[in-house]
Amino acid sequence: MDKGKQKKQINENLFEIQESIIPEDKRIFYPCWNNKPKEAETVILFDKSRFLTTGNLSSLISKPGTGKSSICEAIIAKYINPECDGLGFKVSLKGFRNKILYIDGERTIFDTWKSWERMMERGELSKPKIDKRVIIVNFKAIGVNERIEFATNVLTKNNDLGLIIFDGAADFVIDTNSINEATLFKDWVNTFNPLISTLTTLHTNPTDDKGRGHLGGEIMRRSESILLLRKIDKNTREITANFKYGKIRNDDDNVSHYYSWNDDKGMFLSTEYTPANKKDNSKKHKELLKKILEYTGKDELTNSDILQSLMNMRKESTKAANEKYIQRNLITLRNNGNDNWKFEDYFNEDN
Repeated sequence: MDKGKQKKQINENLFEIQESIIPEDKRIFYPCWNNKPKEAETVILFDKSRFLTTGNLSSLISKPGTGKSSICEAIIAKYINPECDGLGFKVSLKGFRNKILYIDGERTIFDTWKSWERMMERGELSKPKIDKRVIIVNFKAIGVNERIEFATNVLTKNNDLGLIIFDGAADFVIDTNSINEATLFKDWVNTFNPLISTLTTLHTNPTDDKGRGHLGGEIMRRSESILLLRKIDKNTREITANFKYGKIRNDDDNVSHYYSWNDDKGMFLSTEYTPANKKDNSKKHKELLKKILEYTGKDELTNSDILQSLMNMRKESTKAANEKYIQRNLITLRNNGNDNWKFEDYFNEDN
């Protein structure tokens, strides 16, 4: 048998073996010319940018007390009534999958009811009117190890869900630093119907704006978009993608919206706010970085090197204090988005 014919037979056998071991499983996708998926539609707009599209996951992150649940309420209310104040958000669910599921795993039953009432009031629905496209469930009394099972049952009974809001993704794990639990949650969300979109809220670490623990890291890595909620002053708060970990993968990420508490309405409302011109501290921050580089005698430092050097240089030696110091005094440099601080990136003829 000539070599060409032998090679052809081997390849044919390999293809036969491959087809025999790959099951007919709709969860597995093999692209070809004839199976182009439907173009992803926009489910949530934020400040006119595509914050969440069909089948994707996006995240709202913040420290406690900034009003993450109130933002979720506003998003749902905006779906109920497109004319209401959605705090910068707009929602669109088309076709058969036109329901929103909101899962509250932390608050009391009364707090969840008040939250529902605010949604109705914001959406301008008064008793006895309701919107059957919105399902709100409270999982506070259900153990963490059972919540995925219970949520799956809700999904199974409502096959017309188009958006799921987890108001507290951490409520589905015992330990946010557990790699196994973070993977379990992520894998579970990945099994949802590809037409279901997901929104999660996360708490940040105490010392920076990154989602807490391995769970936060995994969710942020997978998120299509990430917005930060933060306090600007005593009365004003901001929703923005303008921070180190912020992103809107499929649109402009230079977006922000301001809101404040309204006593008369008993809820947060959009507000006009003009940010004060911040003092440019980049020169001061460069001087500090240069001192650290000179102290170490290196041309390139890792984040750990920066932290250890400051702990050695400053009288304040605690790790937490120096992490805060880095946030305050190197923030304008932002590390160029990299893990290493290189002398040439900050100190050359151009800068």
